[in-house]
Amino acid sequence: MTWKDVLLLLASVLLTGLAFAPMNQSYTAFFSLLPLFYVLEKNKNGFLTGLVWGLFYCVFSIHWLAFNSGTHAWLATLSMFLAAGVLALNYGVIGMLYKIIQRKNRSYAFLLLPFIWVAVEFLRSFGTLGFPWLALGHSQAYNTLYIQQADIGGVYTVSFMLLLTNIILFRLLRSFSWKRFAALGAVLLIPFLYGILILNVPMHAPEKLHFRVIQPNVGAKEKWEPANRIPIINKMDSLSRVETEIRPDVIIWPETAVPYYLRSSVYISHILTRCAAETRSTLITGSLDFFYTDTLGGYGSTNSIFVFEPHHAAFRADIYDKIHLVPFGEYTPGGKWLKWLNNMQYGQSDFKTRKNREVPRITKDNIPVTPIICYDSVFPHTVRRFAAEGKSKYNILVTNDIWFGRSMGPHQHAAIAIVRAVETRKPLARSANAGISMFIDEKGRVLGSLPLYTTGILDRTLYAARYEPLYVRAGNWFGVTMVIISLAGIILSLWHIRKK
Repeated sequence: MTWKDVLLLLASVLLTGLAFAPMNQSYTAFFSLLPLFYVLEKNKNGFLTGLVWGLFYCVFSIHWLAFNSGTHAWLATLSMFLAAGVLALNYGVIGMLYKIIQRKNRSYAFLLLPFIWVAVEFLRSFGTLGFPWLALGHSQAYNTLYIQQADIGGVYTVSFMLLLTNIILFRLLRSFSWKRFAALGAVLLIPFLYGILILNVPMHAPEKLHFRVIQPNVGAKEKWEPANRIPIINKMDSLSRVETEIRPDVIIWPETAVPYYLRSSVYISHILTRCAAETRSTLITGSLDFFYTDTLGGYGSTNSIFVFEPHHAAFRADIYDKIHLVPFGEYTPGGKWLKWLNNMQYGQSDFKTRKNREVPRITKDNIPVTPIICYDSVFPHTVRRFAAEGKSKYNILVTNDIWFGRSMGPHQHAAIAIVRAVETRKPLARSANAGISMFIDEKGRVLGSLPLYTTGILDRTLYAARYEPLYVRAGNWFGVTMVIISLAGIILSLWHIRKK
């Protein structure tokens, strides 16, 4: 690999990165992979080509992990590079498989490349170390027309169409033909035409609720000082009571808004109960919780959501726990079997999760909602499952991204929430400790937001969802199809090469 190749791969990554939040130059993703394809086709070592591109891409996209204020700077930086290195292997595998298939037929290899790429994206979203954050389709979060196709097969549909566009454009530039020109026009136009069509389809029910999200803007370390607990809660209580032209039916506080074990404090529970009763609103808040279990040596701590109703004397019993805990941040992978890992101190928590998958219901009308806590929002299949099984009407997302300062991380995380709203066709209310709090409708349009590091409230009336898209009804059919086609293509290529 020459320095020219390395610079071309770097240029490809920079163009791809520009499409993501906060730059939001979504159009660059339609041609950003051309330099990668040029180097991949020219070089013999597909694994190395994909690995180098992947390393550049991952460092560019998740470099903000190094800004984690919850641990030592050197350790945060080291963990970022380790994570980028591991994730880069995915793209090395993609490059390797492409070169294997190319030995059979170059055109066939290009045809299979988008299937293989999306199959890897899909498989990467499962397991203990699953990380779908870097899906190419997330780059189109603010491209409202184009992102509508996410309701067909999830964000993977968007990734596939972007890859197909890049590949056909690359082939067209290498060798012009009217057939390829027509194919490029079709691949470009179909998603936009679908977007125009679906944006004019009514998707919400006549029922509506008035929401208020609270953004208290409390410092990452300040929040966990015992002396600050009551002042912080009083601050959010005051923000909840601000009088505006809209009286909220639902008030949402952010992730771990109550920086303590809510179940253990009668006094704090009383403040929240009184807030719900006096505002006549359902109060949803993030908080710590615990549960007793013999297998965990007494008890386990959880990152949870509590619901307080105005007509109840205490919080509801349907507590929801965060499902996808952040690896090496909220728990230590492998610590259950390798006890010495738990003795390493790098700023991590030790949360657990119970198997409570019931959909919470809010207000006197018993309306089902999808509960989402921070990192849960990155996993399409998790949010989709609640929408399918619980028939929820709204997405409720609470988060706390303050650990990563003013980096790209909070902006990327907020953009991912837009994609989840489109995939499920359910409006989403997002309450973030220090931003970005926002309301998103079922078509991915941001109805209002609060910027980073501001204190305030956001009020909005949201209509209940009634439209059930293909992705919610059929599940991961698109991702599974990508895996099947990829495996069939790889096996066929290997068989052909062996026979030859």
